Amino acid sequence: MSTQPKIVAVAGGSGFIGRAIVRRLALTPGIAVRVLSRDAERARARIGALEGVEYASADVTDAARIGAALDGAETIVNATQFDGYPVENPRRGLTFNRVDYGGTIALIAAAKRAAVAKFIYISGASADDRSPNPGFRAKGRAERALRDCGLTFTILRPSLVYGPEDRVVNGLAKAIRYAPVMVVPGDGRQKLQPVLVDDIASCVAIAAGGRGANGVYEIGGPEVMSFDGLVRLLMEITGRRRPIVHVPEALLRLAGIIAQKLPRPVFSRDAADFLIADSECNIKPLIAEFGVTLTPARIGLAYLAK
Repeated sequence: MSTQPKIVAVAGGSGFIGRAIVRRLALTPGIAVRVLSRDAERARARIGALEGVEYASADVTDAARIGAALDGAETIVNATQFDGYPVENPRRGLTFNRVDYGGTIALIAAAKRAAVAKFIYISGASADDRSPNPGFRAKGRAERALRDCGLTFTILRPSLVYGPEDRVVNGLAKAIRYAPVMVVPGDGRQKLQPVLVDDIASCVAIAAGGRGANGVYEIGGPEVMSFDGLVRLLMEITGRRRPIVHVPEALLRLAGIIAQKLPRPVFSRDAADFLIADSECNIKPLIAEFGVTLTPARIGLAYLAK
């Protein structure tokens, strides 16, 4: 007698982290994946043909469009990020409060109506509902709402996430290849634990199987490094050396204030805070609960040597 696979719905499944989660879940026995996206056909084109993956149109900022997309789902994963993240564009409604917090609230309500059993949220290492930074604050508020909603939940708080399809670390590597100097935000001593996106996806698959219930877990790579240390590692892997020039925090924030006034901003004051904030993690609870081996940055970033 065959059993029906459990449906795991992934909101934000066409994004960088979401795509890795979808691909990992598609390989997990007993799971069928439903990708929730504002543009289902675009999501299908970005992810590619995968067996056991279906696509549904849904927008976390439009509660009316979520309901049917969760019918029959056992688990919902919220990996949503807005276009241009982490640079907000209020003119287009692309803000942390609307997408990260408001979207989570809408998904919680829809999950309850659809009798979804578990909610997995991809938050951030600096999430704090009292933070002056709107991104950290929105994620912290979303976490609190999830903890208080009555659903079984798992919250993952990643440090800097990288992989072949990411923009931040790959952007740094590209700058090292083509720029005469390497510009680093702040004093370069901010602490990071770069985490391979595939490791996050593996933890989501494990959580969907029942581990980590009602827990909040920080996830980063196995080593702590400074921003300067990451840049030097990227130089070593790519075989290129560049002088490092530090941009003072005050100047970085001033550039953000000016840039965020543009019609389509590519930088902002709050994005500057993302660059200079520490994102060090305590990974011991995650390893103990999920039994994972996290990928060292030197191994995970080896693809850049090509």
